[in-house]
Amino acid sequence: MSEDTNTTDDGEPFGYVVLDPGAPDERALPLFDRLFVGRECSGVDDAHRILLTNDLAVSRNHLEFRVDPQLSRALVVDTSSNGVRLNGVRIERAVGVPINGGDQIQVGSHLLEFRPALITRKPARTEQRSTTAISTPMTMAMVVGDLINFSTVSEQADQQVLARDIHVLYTKLRELLTEHRGTLVDYVGDAFFASWELEVDPLVAVHALNFATVANTVVSELTAGFELRYEDGTPLRMGWAVVMGPVTMQLMPGSVVMVLGDAVNVGFRIASIAGRETRASILATKLIKESAGDSFTFSEPETVTVKGRVGEETIYGVTAG
Repeated sequence: MSEDTNTTDDGEPFGYVVLDPGAPDERALPLFDRLFVGRECSGVDDAHRILLTNDLAVSRNHLEFRVDPQLSRALVVDTSSNGVRLNGVRIERAVGVPINGGDQIQVGSHLLEFRPALITRKPARTEQRSTTAISTPMTMAMVVGDLINFSTVSEQADQQVLARDIHVLYTKLRELLTEHRGTLVDYVGDAFFASWELEVDPLVAVHALNFATVANTVVSELTAGFELRYEDGTPLRMGWAVVMGPVTMQLMPGSVVMVLGDAVNVGFRIASIAGRETRASILATKLIKESAGDSFTFSEPETVTVKGRVGEETIYGVTAG
């Protein structure tokens, strides 16, 4: 292991970021306040960056490590085109995610580890090249949560009450999602869209169903105390769709991640009928049912036509976990 002391910061480092942990030539850099990882990290001195010049799947500025002195912990922030995995789970873009000693971060084909006491050498500079965006299809389990009749509610509600209660609701759903190893893809209007990647976890269908069942209960508990309600005074409700299929992830202008695929369309359409017309609040597709095995109880199948799509889809109400 090679050594590089950081002479631009005072005091002891908060920790170390290790490249290729466990390898004979593993390298580490001390983390004092901020540490950048990427192919270039332009404008950043060598003491505050780890350059990964041999992988075009790595963005020029791919990842940032930060120290939060108030929380006394380190965070990682994904700033890339192709994403970052923390302990095998894709993290949300542009959001600080807390890390602990021993946590491993996948950046392109490289592995980084956060741990307390290692020192390394300076990485070399290289010529400027373009990032190769990865859009290879992958299989995902996805959950779409849709607030029922929300357009009517939002039209009539006090906007401050609306913003406050929805913020509380979606903040709690994000916390639950992290506990169930999922990744927030986006908020789409009043919908909550989350995903799990099959290539890193064969139990994605179980994780997605577990999240949906717990989230459905939490929504009922939270909205019972909300000022925001339906016109008849009853609490807000959400319908949930749990689906699986091949998708493509693509970074769009403005750093927006787009997930494309038939399964995505099916998920949003099914979420729009979940919890309506006597249907169960949680609806799952046949592929999810088959993938989950005996972990859940499903209702009798129903065949529905998905708007804007040729053919029909078989769905099942999820009645127990």
